[in-house]
Amino acid sequence: RLSGLGAVKRGTMRKPNFRDVFSRFADDMHAEGTAVTAQIIMQGAQPHSASGVLANYTNNQPTHVLTYDEIQRTIDEYAFTAAEAEAAGFDGVEMHANHEDVMQLFISPYTNRRTDAYGGDFDARLRFPMEAFAAMRAVTGPGFVIGMRFNMDEFFEGGYDLAEGIRIAQAFEASGHIDYLHCVIGNNWGAPSYVQPHVFGRAQWAEMAGKFRAALSIPVIYGGRVSDPEAGEAVLAEGHADVVSIARAFFADEDFVAKARAGSSDTIRPCIGCNDCLHAAAIDGLPFGCSVNPRAGREAEPAPAPVPSPRRVTVVGGGPAGMEAAAVAAERGHHVTLWDRAPQLGGLMRVAGAVPENAAYLAFIDHQTARLTEAGVNLKLGEEATADTILADAPDVVLLATGTRPRTLDASGVDAPFVVEGRDVLMGTADVGRNVVVIAREDHMQPLTVTSALLERGCSVRVIYQTPGVAPGVGKYSIGGILGKLTGQGATFTVMTRVAAIAPDKLTLKCVYSGVESEMTDFDTVVLACGGTPDAGLYDALNGKGPEVRIFGDAYVPNRILHATRQAYENACLI
Repeated sequence: RLSGLGAVKRGTMRKPNFRDVFSRFADDMHAEGTAVTAQIIMQGAQPHSASGVLANYTNNQPTHVLTYDEIQRTIDEYAFTAAEAEAAGFDGVEMHANHEDVMQLFISPYTNRRTDAYGGDFDARLRFPMEAFAAMRAVTGPGFVIGMRFNMDEFFEGGYDLAEGIRIAQAFEASGHIDYLHCVIGNNWGAPSYVQPHVFGRAQWAEMAGKFRAALSIPVIYGGRVSDPEAGEAVLAEGHADVVSIARAFFADEDFVAKARAGSSDTIRPCIGCNDCLHAAAIDGLPFGCSVNPRAGREAEPAPAPVPSPRRVTVVGGGPAGMEAAAVAAERGHHVTLWDRAPQLGGLMRVAGAVPENAAYLAFIDHQTARLTEAGVNLKLGEEATADTILADAPDVVLLATGTRPRTLDASGVDAPFVVEGRDVLMGTADVGRNVVVIAREDHMQPLTVTSALLERGCSVRVIYQTPGVAPGVGKYSIGGILGKLTGQGATFTVMTRVAAIAPDKLTLKCVYSGVESEMTDFDTVVLACGGTPDAGLYDALNGKGPEVRIFGDAYVPNRILHATRQAYENACLI
């Protein structure tokens, strides 16, 4: 496993067809005027490390400490990889020495506790990557670019800080081995994680990169929440970097660069930073995807074909599923009417947009609204669709994306006046006191979003989960950011605990495993964040009444935005 888990899953440059396949890829990219580089990754704890110590508090995985001989073989592997990349026509490679890669584990004073030639003082900690860079230089030509991706600050007790990070970068520049420095932040699954979610601001750490740029003479790249062209332009204009790196925004809109270059950034489908591009595979075992772009990862497939005979299509529900289904159906040529009882589109996504960290949700809703208008969808907002009103329009197809109704709690006292629904808290229609208990019976973001809204209102918040951990449906790349924010503002969490009874002066609690009973007191308000149950009544009322009826999204089974938009896309392509 010398080449790491990523290579085991996805292949290495030692595969016999690597050079043939990637040379054709490089030729195609060069024909479009694009430079091509490869990032060389050797993930830490997969299973290797410098000293058996990792740079985070959430991963207890044992590791294999690299021996002297294994280090030499790994250096040879870096050289081979760089030579193969050059032979395949690549313009350069980038060493991944960040985000708990093995190289970071050697560089860090916290994780490198070796007593041999590859640990101890400052120079010894840098020796392994230095020798790997030298080996890559020795086997590649003078025009071949070699860069380094590097954590600016480990944000970890005992790790290097910003000042030492700059000192480390200066040492690598002085070696003459690297042509640029790619500045990032984050560790494995922390706060921030190495793929920062929407909790954090746009290009939040760019100013730190500017300190590296001021201290170095080689070009500096900044990466981290550069989610739109304006954010990238600001980083460059303020002198914080020479180049910005962007990944997730391309998943959201494959035409990101073309639209930005054309001055049409307002038409770019916005990334909402939910990280389901990672979590789809890591949590659900689904193929790669994007919550806001159902075609992500499927770009080689033909776009949805225009229909030969347009049909009259009624969509009910203006949340993520309804908006996507209506847009795709109309873009294919159908005559589409979209109904929603609310005066604005967005559904629960708009409700969740009430908290500051979810501002990107509102941007996505605006994008979809403009898309629906351009596609000619007839919007009937603020109108309740009934079976009679729908049938009166004589549609050929009805697409039901009617979402959910709040799910309640099976406990005595749940109807007390001091017990309120989390959706009402987000919409600002619920009266809450100073001391609040949130009962969480939804595994994704709803309880955390409700907690965030309460904290914004100045409440003291305690959250009770029945599950063994907090928000098990939120992936490891996102959970640290929101929990860091909420606990930093004073929220506390209790797990493995169900609320058996609610009374004005106490909550009766029971451990979900042992049944051991306890109490919680000193609260003014109890907030239910229990998710929803499908609002599928229209399906029963319409099924068999003439039009083709399809139901999907939360109306079928409540899940994440990724599931809603994927199902909407597939259903709209089938009619």
